[in-house]
Amino acid sequence: MPKPSTTTVASTPTKSLPKIHATSQQSRFHTETLETAQGEIDLKGVAIAIGDNELITDSRLKLKAGVRYALVGRNGTGKSTLLQSIADKLIPGLNKSLRVLLVAQIEDGIQVVESEEESVLQHVVKGDRERMKAMKEFEALTRAVESTKISETQKILAMIRVERRRAELEEAQKIALRTSGARGKKARGDEIKAEETLKQAEEVLAQGTVDLDAAAQVADMLTDVTTTLELLDASSTEARAAVILTGLGFSQAIIDSPFISLSGGWRSRCALATSLLVQSDILMLDEPSNFLDLEATLWLERHLTNEFSDRTLVLTSHDQVFLNNVVEETIILRDKNLRYFEGTPRAFEIDFKKRRKASIKQQSALDKKKAHIENSIRQGISSGKQSGDDNRLKMAKSRQKKLDDRWGAETSAKGGRFKLNRDMAAQGVYYSTTSRLAIEIEELEPKVKITLPNPEKLRTLGELVSFDNVGFRYPPRSSKDKPKWVLDQVTFTVGQSGRVVFVGANGQGKSTLAKLILGELSPTKGTVSRHPLLKIGYFSQHTVEELTKDGAKTTALAYFLNYFEERGETVVESEARACLGTFGLGGKLSSETPLTALSGGQKVRLAIALIVFRPPSLLLLDEVTTHVDAPTIQALARALRSFSGAIILITHDRWFSRVVIEGHSLSSAGAFGDEEETSDVSFSEDEDGADEDTTKQLGITYYVGKGTIKKLDGGMGEYIRIVERKLERRAKKSKG
Repeated sequence: MPKPSTTTVASTPTKSLPKIHATSQQSRFHTETLETAQGEIDLKGVAIAIGDNELITDSRLKLKAGVRYALVGRNGTGKSTLLQSIADKLIPGLNKSLRVLLVAQIEDGIQVVESEEESVLQHVVKGDRERMKAMKEFEALTRAVESTKISETQKILAMIRVERRRAELEEAQKIALRTSGARGKKARGDEIKAEETLKQAEEVLAQGTVDLDAAAQVADMLTDVTTTLELLDASSTEARAAVILTGLGFSQAIIDSPFISLSGGWRSRCALATSLLVQSDILMLDEPSNFLDLEATLWLERHLTNEFSDRTLVLTSHDQVFLNNVVEETIILRDKNLRYFEGTPRAFEIDFKKRRKASIKQQSALDKKKAHIENSIRQGISSGKQSGDDNRLKMAKSRQKKLDDRWGAETSAKGGRFKLNRDMAAQGVYYSTTSRLAIEIEELEPKVKITLPNPEKLRTLGELVSFDNVGFRYPPRSSKDKPKWVLDQVTFTVGQSGRVVFVGANGQGKSTLAKLILGELSPTKGTVSRHPLLKIGYFSQHTVEELTKDGAKTTALAYFLNYFEERGETVVESEARACLGTFGLGGKLSSETPLTALSGGQKVRLAIALIVFRPPSLLLLDEVTTHVDAPTIQALARALRSFSGAIILITHDRWFSRVVIEGHSLSSAGAFGDEEETSDVSFSEDEDGADEDTTKQLGITYYVGKGTIKKLDGGMGEYIRIVERKLERRAKKSKG
């Protein structure tokens, strides 16, 4: 059988990887490098930097076996770099035998397939490299055992050793490529050593030296490989891969189709499918829901919750509902430090604000008490001096000493009476000039502020967009093809200041619907009417990619000015700076920082600034929350609630739709805290922007599926129930 050709699929340009410098505390006895249980990490003094940019300093990195973690923090704080450092084992002290798997938010862009006919299922199955390597060795070792020629047995043994040494060299090269400094020097030393070991193995293979003990060695290796295959459950791999692909939204036709024909989003789903298939001790998923519709997201929630009880999982996601539904504990990356909380991100937020509120209340009471004591001291001194009463003066002096030496927290963190030795030690304070600790009031992170200018009211009445029995189908590619309706019998209207959201699985026609609204496509039948003064501000799924597609090192300010200049409009620089400033892109961030260095949230803010600089009467936003951190999503939701123009959303984000379209407050929508616990701390109705006008402006949810649209009176909640019932039917079918 001829060997299939190898094909390289490049979805994005390759980039030189940044050098990561990672260190951790190492004792003289290397106690930090002792092996922990599989799936566990416990390292102290961890520091991670890229060049001169310190991302994490003097932190404890701790993962417990079998626990599902959320890793939260603002864009640009170093979450992805931390995950990459763990996956590549760049941090000293990580157990070398630990099986760590990372599905990155942005792939390097190169994927190799053995042939253009390689199916999606085959590609995912081959992604289990440990299984593929074990099967390849099993076949070779079986031939060696069955061979009657000792020279053939020796040759196979030598070839397997060469392949193993080559894999070790590739791993050493990968680590050396990503490290710098002293750690990088050691990594390059390991790389040289691996090169020498490979060279020796290749020399043994070339010489064809016969080892009299080769047969026994081959038998031992075959036993080990057979055990490995049993542990990997290799016989059921294809069946498990098919179930995972179906859960992630692949139809049977796509599963059987060539991998090379997939778009970038579907290839990302393949990478996710492979990670769920492959056995690992720690699985890290960086924004796994970016390219998933709600059906696939809900399936993934169930799969991670039910099937990962014995594996350590670390998740980052802009979808806060997804995070809260999956994880058990939270890692917070803030101020270059890692903090840990035994609960979901939502529970952490509630707890943080309750503790902060209690500290503020405690400090206020303490300040009043201190003011009272200071007043009594002044009165005592004054009275004592006037009357010559030494006792009064001594009493005043005693009170002053108490203020100087024993002032501070009077209750412990648990609410009991403060005890010096216990409570100071509990907070890591072993020496202090006073007998009390100051009450610590944690600062809130600066809020992301987005202000959307409102459009002028249109001079004439009438609906902005109206669809009347609209149908659309693409022309057939050949005479043999039968045209298929993408959309049919679509009727809806969007009024001035209206709110509409379109939900549904990927590939059901939502983007086609957007193009019909924009006028980029014309309906095959029916009528699309637009207000004569209608101006649409459109954010597509690819808007952010367009900002940096040419790799230019232009700044946000330069891009902003050039954007309007290309459209025949001259914008004064001061106006541009003012607009960018309202989106948190002011100062040096807009004029000196290259676009390529901006975070995903900052790029989204720039894209929206371009759209609303001349306020449109209708905002059409297609998956605007993708790649955006939680604070930016909250800020955008607040801004959209106050926007006086019309809004059409296309989204899979449950929380975002509930807030913007259905009028829920930020807390009651179910992702960022609890209504009762946070109403007077951070997420008050005033901050939510839930004033009388916006709460009355309830929108309409339309479900797009089977070629048409259906109004859902129950909003996003009804859509979730539709998807859940579908998943339940699929689960019963697979079991039956």
